[in-house]
Formats: sequence, structure tokens, C-alpha cells
Amino acid sequence: MKRQVSETERILEDVRAGLMSRRRALQALGAMGIASAMAPLMIERALADTVPMGPGGIPLARPGHPVTLPLHEQPIKSGMQPETGGTFKLFNYQDYFDKKLIDEFGKKYNVKMELTTFDSMDQAITRLASKSVQPDVTDITPDRLAQAVAGKLIKPINLDYIPNLKANIWPSLHSPFYDVGSRYTVPYVTYATGIGWRADKVKEDIAKMDNPWDIFWKSQAYKGYVGVLDDARESLVMGLLHQGIYDINTEDPALIEKSLADLKALIPICNPKINITEYQTLAKAESWLHQSWSGDLLGAYFNYLPSGDDGSSLRFWSPVKGKGPVQNDCWAILRATKKPVLAHLWLNYLLDKDVAYSNFTGFTGYQPPQVSITADSLIQAKVLPENLRSAIFDSDHFGEGSLQEMTLTPKGQALWQKAYARFNSGA
Repeated sequence: MKRQVSETERILEDVRAGLMSRRRALQALGAMGIASAMAPLMIERALADTVPMGPGGIPLARPGHPVTLPLHEQPIKSGMQPETGGTFKLFNYQDYFDKKLIDEFGKKYNVKMELTTFDSMDQAITRLASKSVQPDVTDITPDRLAQAVAGKLIKPINLDYIPNLKANIWPSLHSPFYDVGSRYTVPYVTYATGIGWRADKVKEDIAKMDNPWDIFWKSQAYKGYVGVLDDARESLVMGLLHQGIYDINTEDPALIEKSLADLKALIPICNPKINITEYQTLAKAESWLHQSWSGDLLGAYFNYLPSGDDGSSLRFWSPVKGKGPVQNDCWAILRATKKPVLAHLWLNYLLDKDVAYSNFTGFTGYQPPQVSITADSLIQAKVLPENLRSAIFDSDHFGEGSLQEMTLTPKGQALWQKAYARFNSGA
């Protein structure tokens, strides 16, 4: 009896944390013999106090709590012709879309292409909200989507103009939990957060450690060659995962403070560099061990290896599904666009199989969620070596049961940012 109570609480905790959907919870409770009339009531009670609201009163989306975003206007009508002439403006991270492919889109539709860049999603949202930039389309991450919708910064989309979504993209991202029905976004690239290292410099087999995150707290031998991602969420999440805490969207000040303390403990151990340039530094052996995005290991292999280095020393590890962060970036159309039809066609263009593959293998290193791209096919074609198989993912890694850094309440967002600022400053 005691074991059943414990298992029931575990299931309900997973529901509260957004790690398990109601459907899976009902199945699990039913398998334990809990009456069908009782199980839904237990789940409702578990959720009653755990559905916090984000920006604009929009519920916080989680893999187990899908959210349909409200429409503040209707999508454009189907069947209209694209606008031509003038300038079409993109807003994106630097070096995150191949300029050659951008120019090809401009030539196809007879428009001048203009790219404005940002350094962080915080900066992007601030500049869009202040109207200091007025692009037609933007890269955006799911955790900032509700904020953009609440602020009426982006337009709903008409999927009639974007047939490549269902034709080419993983089924788990046709109607993602953060944007049910793909009302505002299409997925761009996917990645996992894990550990990148050079096997010719690091003696431990990190992937075989009981908790691979522990390597950072045991890296005295690599002092000066260790790095942590310059990202408020990712760095503090690493501290949580090091402790075996998987609620990576927590707003518990005690947990965040403990993670901060663990991160600060790294300073005397390995003096970590805080940056997002591991795609260059790991490739050139300027760093040996780095908290990494999977796409940066691939980018290192594709674009930054020095002459004579075949990439065989590069390694990447990330946790199994549900034990470490995965994510995807998106593209959206800005509400102020003067070229809404062309903006839809841009979204369809970046989901084209050939465009996505070329952008991935020839430029960014970040894997698009294309059904046609698999680890086996890349390795068989000698596009990627076997030692980087672990940096390629499939549809099963995403959606229900995955762990994703998502929107926080304004109070929670401030809590994470203040803690990160203290780590970054060494305070």
C-alpha cells in the first residue's frame, strides 16, 4: 500500500511539473488499479494550483500542458500573390542563416534582403517592443512566444501558404505544445543542451559517468579550458541537473539559489569561461570541456576545424529524454510587416528540404526537424563522423515527455535573471 501511495504521488508530481500529460497519467493510475471515477479528480486537484499564468494571462505551456495561443487578429486570406520590390527584412541571430540562401530568396521574389541581428532573445523582444526595429519576420524561441503574442508583436499565420510544414517536418512539431495548431510559428532548428569535449584532452569518458554533469565540478586538471554557456537559463539549469533536479522551470528561490551556489563553486575549481563560442573554441582546442548545444558541436565539425584535424576527437553527450533540455527555435511574422504574403513564403522557404539541408550542413550546424535528415543517412553519406552521432536527434526526443526550458511568470523570469547576473559577475 505504501509503495502505491508513493507511486501515485510521483505521477501527480509529474503532472504538476508538466512532465506527464493527463492522458498518460490516467493510463498510469488505471494500471495501478485506481478507480476510473477517482483518477480524473485526483489529476484535477493536482493541477488546480499549478497552472500559473504568463504574459497577458496566457497559461504557461509545458510538454504536458499544451496551450492554444489567443488570436488578436485573423490570418491573411489564402490565394494572394506575394509582394515584390522594396526591402524584405529579417531579424535573427548573427550567423544563423546562410546569406547565400537569403539572397536566393530575394532573387526569386525580386526584393532586396536586409538582415538585422540581435545577441539574445531578451534583446530581440526589447527591440521589437520598442519598435527600434521593424522587420518582416523574426527568429523566436518558444519560451518567449507568449510574451510576443501578449504584446501583439507577431501575426497569426495561414498554413495554406506553408505546405512544407506537414510535408517535411517531424509530426511532433506540426502542432507543438507551445503553439497548438501552429497559429503563430513554424519550427526552424532543433538542439539539445549537453556537454562537448575533446577526447584528446579530457581523460574521462564523460558519457559513462554516473552523472556526467559532475565533470565540471571535477575539472581541476582542465582549469582555464572549461566553459559554461552564456545563457541565464542554460547555466542555472546545469546547476539543477548536477543536483538531480529536473524541474528546470522552477520558480523556487531556494532551488535557484542552490544552483547559483554550485555554479559559483566552479570558479576556484576550473575558472570557467562564460561564452557561446564553443563551436570555435572546441574545434581549435582553445577549450577542452564546455557546456554545449548540440548544434555547436556539429558547427565545429562542419566549419571550424583547423587544417589537419579530422574531428575525430570531438564528443557530445546529452541526457536521455526527460532528463535534460531539448529545444527548437521558430520563425514568426511580425505584426507590422508590409509584406505579409511574402513573409509566409519565407516561412515555407526555410522548411524546404534542400534549403534546410544546405543551411544545416553548409552553414549553421543546427539540425532542422526534417523527416529526411537522420543520423544514419548523414553518417552513411560521410557528412558526419560516427563520433558525433549523439548530436543528431529525431522526433521522439521532442513533445510529450521531453524537458524544455519554457516561459516563466514575470516574477520567475526576474528571479532567474538576477541569479545569473550574480554568477556572470562573480558576485
